[in-house]
Amino acid sequence: MKRSPENGLANQLTGSTSRRGLLKGTAAGAGALAIGGTQIAPRIAAQEGGVAIFASAVDIPNIDPGVGHDGAISVSQKHLYDTLYRHMGASAELVPWLATGHTVSEDATVWTFTLDPNATFKDGSPVNADAVVYSIQRLIGLNQGVAWMFDGILEPENAVAVDDQTVEFTLNTPFAPFLHAMTWIFVLNPAEVQANEVDGDQGQAWLVGNSAGSGPFTITRWEPGNLYEFTADPDYWKGWESPHVDGFIHQVSVESSTKRIALQSGDIQFAEWLSPQDKTVLSNQAGVVVPMDPSITTYTIKLNNQVGPTADINVRRAISWAFDYDAMIEVMGGFGTRIAGPLSPALTGARQEPFYQMDIEKAKEELAKSEEWAGGFDIDFVYVTGLEEERQTGLILADQLSQLGINVNVVGMEWANAVALFADPETSPAMFPIYSGSDYPDADNYLWQSFHSSSAGTWTGASHYINPEVDALLEEGRSTIDEAARIEIYNQVQDIVIDEAVEVYLSSPIEAVPYREEVIGYVYSPVMGSSPWFYEISLV
Repeated sequence: MKRSPENGLANQLTGSTSRRGLLKGTAAGAGALAIGGTQIAPRIAAQEGGVAIFASAVDIPNIDPGVGHDGAISVSQKHLYDTLYRHMGASAELVPWLATGHTVSEDATVWTFTLDPNATFKDGSPVNADAVVYSIQRLIGLNQGVAWMFDGILEPENAVAVDDQTVEFTLNTPFAPFLHAMTWIFVLNPAEVQANEVDGDQGQAWLVGNSAGSGPFTITRWEPGNLYEFTADPDYWKGWESPHVDGFIHQVSVESSTKRIALQSGDIQFAEWLSPQDKTVLSNQAGVVVPMDPSITTYTIKLNNQVGPTADINVRRAISWAFDYDAMIEVMGGFGTRIAGPLSPALTGARQEPFYQMDIEKAKEELAKSEEWAGGFDIDFVYVTGLEEERQTGLILADQLSQLGINVNVVGMEWANAVALFADPETSPAMFPIYSGSDYPDADNYLWQSFHSSSAGTWTGASHYINPEVDALLEEGRSTIDEAARIEIYNQVQDIVIDEAVEVYLSSPIEAVPYREEVIGYVYSPVMGSSPWFYEISLV
């Protein structure tokens, strides 16, 4: 037996990622952040205790581990549930959590995990192999959330409880990032889920805002669109080796300036989705830390490849040549770097030199090749309300495309409403900017979710791109263990999607969350949902 195949990427990483959910607004009061109509001042403690307030433009619409999946959702899930392994720290180290270890067969198809016998759910029942099997079978059966990771890789019946402390997975084919995928199997208490089923829904309605996990925190308040409070469980089975907060509050707040003022005054401890301008101000603010760790997130404009003008490859190429990439980097204000394709330059095998540069003449040449759209047209650029850099991206695009006779309507929309539109290419926006976060530091994470046809209609697959050749390459890439061979496969994928201008490839942002200096233990992790990790955070 041998250890799992490693992809050699984690040691190159120094940054992280996030995604967003439904956006709502809130106003800050003078002296304390307004939460639910009342003024809440954070409690500060010397070593342990206190409640940390995390302000975000992102709502948390659904924490069901079999359904919900984005940045804010995954932060919540990782505090409420445990997984076999966790990504930890800036290097995204894979650390055993519910598992005490694992073995893998020589052909990398049989994975066996041994569970910690001390692990218990909140009702005191053991976290056993049956619970692990139940959780992954439920996920695959619902075919939502992170089920894409196991598409063609694992059949539900091939997840088996060998005994109470041993679970075995027999894969259809080797899957190089399989151990990374194990960090996304949030283990549910089957009895609790089944007790809350309604009409055979496998607990889906109840799990939207309730937890059936074994994690270090529990839900105290759940006010959709406003705030979510989580409390540390003193009886957490893994114990508390480090000083820690009593709990934390996820406060929904859209306006960047509101969050900046609250962070400056000390009314909150963390703030995300701040504008580059507000980050710059905070960089010179005493008492506030603005980390500069580069992320492995990508910021791209998803183009609808099936409907309307952007279904025409010549139009997509014209847009890619017309965009002012230097202006975009200026908008980022030093908090982002240019990407050359669909992968962050921090990942092995990523394109380092951009193919598309701003060239209006080339853009005009490409548009002239279009049989239907050469004369110009109206088109919508839809962005997430409250994210200023997204709005400015649309304004840059509108200014540039006007030189091609293309009129761009820049339209703000709440994230949840946009997600509903993505499901159908007929309603999916023609152009939509998206931050694609990392579930794991591997090319498969980005390329499969964006370009495999099975992902079309998800927010990561909002381009509705369908290419059988790319499908075949991606399927080969995830089943190939040899790292050099995988890089070559993913090089081919990058060649195709860049040539076909499936998306407009913009930047990799610096996304580490600004925080107050009284926060101790915050480490920026490069995997979505892994930071802040309040299990190891305290306030002084």
